[in-house]
Parts: sequence; C-alpha cells; structure tokens
Amino acid sequence: MKSKTAALILAAGKGKRMRSSLPKVLHPVAEMPMVAHVVKVAIARRCDPIVVVVDANGRRVREILTATFPKTPLVFAVQEQQLGTADATRIALEAIPSFRGRVLVLYGDVPLLKADTVGRLTRAVEGKSLSLLTARVANPFGYGRVLREGSWVKAVVEHKDASVTERDINEINVGVYMCDYGLMREAVGAVRRNNKQHEAYLTDVVAIASGRKGAVGVVVDDRDEVRGVNTRAELAEAEGIMRRRLIAFHQNRGVTFCDPENTFLSTETKIQKDAIIGVGVQTYGKVKIASGARVDGPTVIKNATIGADAMIHSFSHIEGADVGKNASVGPFARLRPGARLEQGSKVGNFVEMKKSRLGRGAKASHLTYLGDADIGAGSNIGAGTITCNYDGGPVKHPTTIGAGCFVGSNTTLVAPVKLGANSFIAAGSTVSVDVPANALALGRARQVNKEGYAKRLRRKIHGKKA
Repeated sequence: MKSKTAALILAAGKGKRMRSSLPKVLHPVAEMPMVAHVVKVAIARRCDPIVVVVDANGRRVREILTATFPKTPLVFAVQEQQLGTADATRIALEAIPSFRGRVLVLYGDVPLLKADTVGRLTRAVEGKSLSLLTARVANPFGYGRVLREGSWVKAVVEHKDASVTERDINEINVGVYMCDYGLMREAVGAVRRNNKQHEAYLTDVVAIASGRKGAVGVVVDDRDEVRGVNTRAELAEAEGIMRRRLIAFHQNRGVTFCDPENTFLSTETKIQKDAIIGVGVQTYGKVKIASGARVDGPTVIKNATIGADAMIHSFSHIEGADVGKNASVGPFARLRPGARLEQGSKVGNFVEMKKSRLGRGAKASHLTYLGDADIGAGSNIGAGTITCNYDGGPVKHPTTIGAGCFVGSNTTLVAPVKLGANSFIAAGSTVSVDVPANALALGRARQVNKEGYAKRLRRKIHGKKA
C-alpha cells in the first residue's frame, strides 16, 4: 500500500514587495489565487490532509480557499511570527499530530508547479530519507545552492551563507520537499537560527536527512514551474506563462486560437475541438465552449456556456448565460445572468438580455432590452422593444411572449403582461394589457395631420423670410 501523503503549504509570507493590501498568495494567476493553484496540485496528488500555514491576519486566505474548495477539508495553521520556513513547517506538523506518512512541502507563491513534477518527487523518495526539487539556472544569485556528493545531495546552503566556491554552483534549491513525517518533525525541531538572517531555514533538513538514508535531488525539466512570485512584475510573468500553458493545452485538443498572445483564459475554461477563438477573447470563471463554436473578439465571457456551432460576434459581453446550439450573439450584445438562448435563436447588435429566455429560432436583432421575459419559438422582436420589468418596487415583473409573435419596432411592453401565440403588436405601441392569441394590438396615440401648419411654425421660429 502506498504511503499517505500530507501536503504542507507555506503561505504566511507578508509579501511586502507586492506593495498591496491583498495577501501575496491571493494575487491571481489566470484568475485563480496563487495559493489555490498550489492546493489544486495537492488535490491532484491525492494529498490528505492538506495544511495551509497562514499569518496572524490570514482570515482572507482561509475564507477564499474554503469557498474555492468546498468539498476539500483544509487544515489551517497560524504562524504568528515569520521565523523562517522551518518554523512554518513545524507549525504545520503540529496541526496534524496524529498523522503518520509522508509530508510534501509546497509554497503558496509558486503557482506554476505541475502535479506530474510532484509525482517525480514522490517516486524519487522511495528508499531514501528525503527528495527535493532542484533547478539549473544561468544566474543563481540569491538562491540556495545544492551541494552534492555524486548523485546524492549532502546539503543546501543559502546564498548569503555560501562560500565563494559554493556560489559558483548553478544548481539551486527550489524548496519543495518530500520525506517521512517523523524525520521532518525531528529535523525541524533540530534546526537552529544560527545564520545571517536569524531564521530557521528548512534547507537545513537536507543535511540532516543526508546522514540517514540519504537525500536525492530531482531536477525540474522546466524552470518556469518553480518560479516564485514576489513582485508585480513576477506576477505578470507567471500570468503569461500560465496563459500560454492553458492555450497550448487546448490547441493540442483541436482548438484554433487566431491570436494566442491576445487571448485570456481562466483555468476553469473548457473548450471542445474545432472551436475557434478570435483576437482579444477573455474568459473568466467556469466557461464551456462547445465544438464548432466561434467566438470573435474582443469579447468577454464569464461563467457561461456557448453551444455547438454558435456564433459570438465581436464586442459581446456574456455573463451567467446559456447560448444554445447554432445561436448567434452580437456584435455589441450583452447577455446578463439568467439569459438563455435556445437553438438557432439570435440576439443582435445593442441587445441586452437579463434573466430571459429566447425560444428556438426567435430573434431580437437590434436595439432591444429583454428583462425577466420568456419569448416563444419563432417570435420576432423588433428594434427598440423594451420590456418594462421594474416599477421601482422590490419585485421585477415578467413578460411572456408566445410562439410565433411579431413585436413591431419601438414597442414598450409594461410588465406583467402576456402576448398570446401568433399575435401581432403594431410598431410604436405601449402594451400594458394581455393580448390574446392571433390578435393585433395597437397601443399608440392617433396621428393628426394639420395641413400647412409646418410653414406657419417656420415663420414663427425664423421670422417672415422663412
């Protein structure tokens, strides 16, 4: 039976270089907080328990992670003073005193690490005391150096404590470790703050482990995976890397991106093959784009579903909506939460929908507001139509339009109101009473023509010469 693994995620750093009131680990990469990316890795590796170490003001981290992972019980431990990574690890271990197994040490500000790389670390620790991730870099300045004896790692020395010869080493410590709980507990208890920083370095654990069954280093294939984020510039770099990674994932599954450099995807975006994503498209939250759909940019999609072969034209804003198969949206359309377009329906330019259904094959081609409305199949909503769903009180009122209705341009539908199937509404009408099926409704003032009066008006306005 494989040993159980606990993940210890160190996320108590103050992050002063971010110059932000937001805790560093909550700054987003691909719309997800950095520390949430790390929790996802721990979940993917089936770590249980998952301990997150926060500082004394870590309430926001706790709340956001609990809301992000409602089905994953997380353990939170508080590091009152920032006394180093070994101290933070000790506090994490004390939060799970009855656990026995392996522990995986991760960092809340390293959001690009992949679960597969952690898997390599897990395999490497078999028969050893400890395994750690390392990387080879051209400029190791500022990083802890990995000291080897052959294939074994004997110690890690921090840059400020390294000798001139040790500083020439280009293999650096990433800080991700895997070892037995008992060894880690013993090691962090033995670590002393006898260095220039007066902090308890977790790196000292490596030297202790090397005196047991040995420590082994696993060199990461991609240096970007183990980038730490400490500044806004580094955050932007991590964002770019994650964006390219997400786009490559979808490209490898048959999705076309017209301009990958100008596309933003959330980590929860799912796109099926043969979909086409245009220039400047942005997706946020849980977005699903089905096969054959085309989304032209710039367009923003949040927590929405785009059906197969649907067409989203440029400058559309879609949030909390469901766009059906072969439906068409935009350009310059806005779908707000609760909007639902059924198969083959159309929302055109400068149309806004909120909490409304547009039935199969129905159309609202331009300059229309549909709020709290249910529109039947095949109906046509003319330009300038408005559903007046709000009377200033606490309740929004519904408008029901049956199948096959024709609503003329510049119509005002004062809710609550119902239009029967196949009814006609004359252009320019204000409708406040239900219309029976197959009826024609005219709700406008009678036109009056006054012969010659325009000439008199011009003379009055402009004088005798008019």
